[in-house]
Amino acid sequence: MSIRFVVGSTAAYLAVTMAERAGSLLLVPLLTRALTPTDYAAILLITNSSALVNLVFGYSLAHALLTLFANAASDAERRNLCTTILASIALMLGLLHSTFALLARPISQYFLHTSAYQTTIMLGALASFLATCSGCLAVIGRLTERHRLYLLVQLPSAVVMVALTAWLLVVHSMGVNSQYIAIAAAAAIATTIYVSTLRHWLSGHFDGRLLANVGRIAVQMLPWQIATVLTTNSAAFFLTRAGHVEEAGLFMVASAAAGLVLLGSNAFESVWTTFVVLRKDEPGLAAMQVRIFSLYSAVLLVGAAALCLFARELFAILVGPAFQSGYRLVPPLALAYCIFCFTNSFSQGLQAKQRMLHYAWIGAVASAVFLALCLPLVGPLGASGIIVAMGGSFLAMLIALQIVSNRLMPATYPWARHALMWLAAVAIVAPIYPLPISWQAIAAKLAALAVVAGLPFVIGAVRISDLQLARAAIFAPTR
Repeated sequence: MSIRFVVGSTAAYLAVTMAERAGSLLLVPLLTRALTPTDYAAILLITNSSALVNLVFGYSLAHALLTLFANAASDAERRNLCTTILASIALMLGLLHSTFALLARPISQYFLHTSAYQTTIMLGALASFLATCSGCLAVIGRLTERHRLYLLVQLPSAVVMVALTAWLLVVHSMGVNSQYIAIAAAAAIATTIYVSTLRHWLSGHFDGRLLANVGRIAVQMLPWQIATVLTTNSAAFFLTRAGHVEEAGLFMVASAAAGLVLLGSNAFESVWTTFVVLRKDEPGLAAMQVRIFSLYSAVLLVGAAALCLFARELFAILVGPAFQSGYRLVPPLALAYCIFCFTNSFSQGLQAKQRMLHYAWIGAVASAVFLALCLPLVGPLGASGIIVAMGGSFLAMLIALQIVSNRLMPATYPWARHALMWLAAVAIVAPIYPLPISWQAIAAKLAALAVVAGLPFVIGAVRISDLQLARAAIFAPTR
């Protein structure tokens, strides 16, 4: 059991995340100048719809795979498990996305008040299906802790996606459709490589009894998946139906920027959750969990603060004029996403002890909080109302999951101390991030970032030796 392995493997996922995000940022100047806010509302609608299908019918089964794989008795049982789940996911998603493609015209008419996006929705359904299949296959690589495989597959796919999008957008003027054609092509390449490389785990038998057990866990997870969809991928539905169509486009751009903290956290969580669940009975795990928590909190704090402080400059450089005002949504969105990051990264007790039923009532509570805040606020406040509802729901998730997870797998995380650190950072960042662009403002923002970066050392969350360990781990080979 090694912190070096966790940090080093996380670096592989972070490398992919950074490359994919860098590619996306390269496309932002092209997309925000070639597309309209309504085009972005269409993208947000497709993203939200795909997330609803993929989370409920795809990743819910893949989530069950993690729990059952760690407790399987033999290699043969694990192969049967992987084969059964992946085949079921492909079949269900194929049927559902085909239905979306067939209903593309009425969907476009109902939500976007025009049928002009029929082809875009059809291409989005295809791209979503292939991308989700690729992502579920990557879960198998994660479970077998072949983290370098993800790096070797996703980096070339990201290059294909960016290059093809730019070519179709600039040379062929295909507009919003260029993005989904490129995503589909890149996901097809990644899926083919994963299937070829992981064929050992896909060569088992389809087992109906295993599928019944998987289905039971998936049903228990359903309220949680619905809560996740509501809080992270429902903005298009609420904003467009409330008449805030252009604001939905602004929210889409701001969410893409604020989501950098979520992507970075997902890179860590991809390694960490598997690591904890596979070693749930090893001595010394609780102490390691607390140490990793402090390192994680410190890194996430500094990264989120940097993003919030320089959101205005980032938008001025990368985003077209029609979307410039969206920078104001980045800091509150980033803070809400940070709460969600903690929720996902430090509640492994339910999975390790196979107590998945708790996800049902926690998901129901989170959904109720979101709807109670969103429905009355989205009309008068627009995107700000959505963000308030997201933050409240994420906080409810975090509190409920910590109460349950700590009973099943005790770990004395220093929540009070770190909450104080985060509140101090918010107080430092809030008055400075809206400053107009100037050299004086940049100097003030750099000074504020330096103060925020010092907070983890002031409260004792991070030591110099931790930084040295992280540096050594990043440059060490990963499995």
